[in-house]
Amino acid sequence: MLRQLLNLTAWTLCVLGIVSVASAQPTDLVTTHGRHFKRAGQTFRFVGVNIRGLCHYGTPSLPYANSGHVTQNLDAVQAMGAKVVRVFAANRHYANADNITRLTNVLNLMEARGLKAIVCLTDYYSTDFHPQGDDGFYSGGLLTPAWFNGGYLTNYKPWVGAVVNALKNHNAVFAWQIGNELTAYTPPGTTSPYIIPFTQDIAAYIKSIDPWHMVSTGYLSAWHILQADTAAARALYQNPNIDFFSYHTYNGDDDLRSWTVHAGVEKPFVVDEFGWNTGPSRAASLLADLNKWYDTRLAAGVMQWGFQAQATDIGDGDNAVGMDPYAHSDYAALYNIYQTRAAALAPQPLPSLAPPAGTNAALGAPWQTSSNFSGSFAGDKALDGIVSAASKWTSANAAPPQWLAVDLGAVRSINGYVVRMAADATEDAHYDFPAYQIQTGPSFSGPWTTQFTVSNPAQYGVVRSVHSMPVAARYVRLLVTNPGIDNYARLPEFEVYAGPNAGVGDWALY
Repeated sequence: MLRQLLNLTAWTLCVLGIVSVASAQPTDLVTTHGRHFKRAGQTFRFVGVNIRGLCHYGTPSLPYANSGHVTQNLDAVQAMGAKVVRVFAANRHYANADNITRLTNVLNLMEARGLKAIVCLTDYYSTDFHPQGDDGFYSGGLLTPAWFNGGYLTNYKPWVGAVVNALKNHNAVFAWQIGNELTAYTPPGTTSPYIIPFTQDIAAYIKSIDPWHMVSTGYLSAWHILQADTAAARALYQNPNIDFFSYHTYNGDDDLRSWTVHAGVEKPFVVDEFGWNTGPSRAASLLADLNKWYDTRLAAGVMQWGFQAQATDIGDGDNAVGMDPYAHSDYAALYNIYQTRAAALAPQPLPSLAPPAGTNAALGAPWQTSSNFSGSFAGDKALDGIVSAASKWTSANAAPPQWLAVDLGAVRSINGYVVRMAADATEDAHYDFPAYQIQTGPSFSGPWTTQFTVSNPAQYGVVRSVHSMPVAARYVRLLVTNPGIDNYARLPEFEVYAGPNAGVGDWALY
C-alpha cells in the first residue's frame, strides 16, 4: 500500500509538472536537418491532416463522437498514406491528468499505425481546446494581451509542463506546438511587446523537459504575429528552441512577407492548416495549390484542415474548407489527390550540411560585372563580408543573364560556394534567384566551365554548393539566369571557399 501511495505521489507530481521523471529517449524520432526533416537517416516529407478534437471524442464538448470514430479516422488517414495528424490536446472541461490520459490513448493508437502527432497545446480562440481555468483570459472570443503578459503562467504553463513530462518519451509525438494561431493583438502595423518573450519562454521550457521532440509555434504566419517587424520575426524563428515554421493558408493565400522570413532562416516549414472552399472546381484548385507548396516552395508537409472519414457529422469537421464524405461530394477526389502525393514523397538521402572548407577567397577580391545599378551597388558590395540590403551588388535593369566574376589572385583549390541573396538580408524573397550557375575559368573573359547549375524554386535566401572534390581555378563567375521578380539581380554576398594553392595542401573530401 505504501509503495502504491508513493507511486501515486510521483505520478501526481509528474502530471503537475513539478518534477521531471527520468525516461528513455524515444526510438523513432523525427528531427531537423537544415531545411529538411530527418527520420532514420533519410529525409522525411509527408501528407498530414488536422483532426482537431480527436483526443476528446465522446466527451461533452464532442458528444456525437465516440471511440469508434477515433479508430475509423486513424485507419482512413493510414490508408491515405498520410503520416502526421495535428490534434488539440487541452480541453477546458477536464483536469490536466484526464486530458493527458486521452492524449496518451490516441498516441498509442497512432503509434500502432505508424502515425505521428503534432500536439497543439492551446487555442487562441475561445473553443473548448484550452487548459482548464483559462476561460477568464478570453474576451470577444480571443485570448487577451493579459494572458501573454504573464497570465499564461497560471494555468497554461503548468499544463505544458504536465503533458510534456508525461509523454516526452512517446514515439508518436512528432512535435509539441505552443498554440493555435496565437497572437497578442495590437493595432495593425505594430508589434506586441508580449509575443516574443512568451514564445521564447515556452519553447525553452518545453526543451528543458523534452530535449528530443521538436517544438513549433503553430502560429498562422510570421506576419500575423509580428506585423511589419520582419527582423523581429526572423530573430524569433532563429531561436534554437523552435525547430520549424508553421504556416496556415486557405484558398491560395500566399503571404510574401512571411515567406521572406522563412526563406531567410534555414529550417523546415510545414503548412499545418490547408484547405480550399467548397465549390465545383475545388479539387482542381486544391491540387494546383498543393503542387505549389510541395514542388515550388518545397514544404516538408501540408496538412488538410477538418479531415473526417465517417459518413455522419460528429461536430469536428469543417463544412467550408474541410474534407469529409457527409458535407463534401469531392471527398473521394481529394482523398485520391492526397494519396497520390503521399506515395510520391519517398525518403531521400540527406544532403550534406557541411559548409565549404577553407576561407572565403572572394573577400575583397578584384571583380567585374555585366552591369551595375549604380556605384553604390557595384560588385565590390557583394565581396565585402557584409550581408545587408544597403551593401549588395545590384545589376542594371536588363534581360538576364547577369553576372558577377571574381579574380582569386592565383589558381586556388576551391571547395565550394555560398550565395547569400535578398532574403538573407531581410529583403523580399521574390528577389532571390530561382536559377543561376557557378562557373570557373582562366580569365575574366573565360572560357567558362559550369560547375553547378542551381535550381532554387523556393527562392531560399542562402544556398551552398560544395564540390565532391576541389576544383582548381583562379576566376569564378556567378551567372544569374533568373534574377527573380524583375530584371535586377540583387546579391548581398558571394563567397568562394578555397584552401591552399592548387596542388599544395590537403583537400577536404565530401
